[in-house]
Amino acid sequence: MKTSKLKIVSAIIAMLCGLFLCGVLFGINMLSNYSRAFILPFFVYLYFLESETKSQYFASFLIACSIGELSKIFGSFDYELFSKVSNVAYIYGYINLLIYMLRSMKIHRLIKNFKMAITVLIGFNLYTIFFLNQMILSDSAIEIYTLNFFLECTYNVCILLILSISLLNYLYHDSKRGLLLFLASVCIVFSEMVQVAYIFVSADYLLNVVYALLLVTGFYIVYVYIVSKINAYYKILS
Repeated sequence: MKTSKLKIVSAIIAMLCGLFLCGVLFGINMLSNYSRAFILPFFVYLYFLESETKSQYFASFLIACSIGELSKIFGSFDYELFSKVSNVAYIYGYINLLIYMLRSMKIHRLIKNFKMAITVLIGFNLYTIFFLNQMILSDSAIEIYTLNFFLECTYNVCILLILSISLLNYLYHDSKRGLLLFLASVCIVFSEMVQVAYIFVSADYLLNVVYALLLVTGFYIVYVYIVSKINAYYKILS
């Protein structure tokens, strides 16, 4: 019974990802928006169905991001309200993912053994945040010192922290699951960066396609991460 449920959920996720890509490739915004909105809710169901060891933080990450995605399809009713709901939900979800990864590491050993990597990541994050904010501020319609601008900046900080901590998490544990989480983070974070460039710099068709491909690849890696039977971390550092 569990196997048949897994096949059904997997097929639905694959179908929704396919519809999302078709919507992007053929410029059908309604198709891409609605299909993307329902992908993560099925990941939530998949996680509770398939994962042998469940974490409240990873579950909260998936649930919060699902709420963020679903709220986007109600944007036509009240764009200002639902865009704030989406950003807050994603920020909360990303904070839970950060906690999920940090709880599996001993911070003092992490700092002791990866000083150089941490220094480089801090420099990379500061530069990238500055670069992203410059792209956002190039849009004359953006007003600084507003709640929307604060949420956008916080969101950008969160996704960069996800990328950095997922890399440190992989270096710390040197496990298959750590690698999968890092690769998923790379795909999703870079898809977000491409989307920022598409929205605020140039509405180029190729950028939109690259964004969609990176996002779907990230979804696939998250799927593999969830259904993976390797639930234990193999720590190099103890």
